Amino acid sequence: MPPFNGSNDSEICFKVRMGIVSFDGKSWNNISELAKDFISELLTYNYKDRPSAEKALKHPWITENSGIEIDESFAIHALDNIQSFHASETLK
Repeated sequence: MPPFNGSNDSEICFKVRMGIVSFDGKSWNNISELAKDFISELLTYNYKDRPSAEKALKHPWITENSGIEIDESFAIHALDNIQSFHASETLK
């Protein structure tokens, strides 16, 4: 469930334009508060108040999780999926 949720497209668009973020719903239950805080900061409506890339990389959620090892085959598979998605979107 996206952080901008609504019952129809116009309600969702309104929330996006107003910067109304919501982490309600089952899909957000297992997401840490630090991750939600990071997402909220990145979705700050006023671009002047949004963190720079440098500041975002220093967010506790990034720094605490940057040492976690990721299975290389999983990462390569994820990248392949992204590339396939991009290729299919280009064809449309």
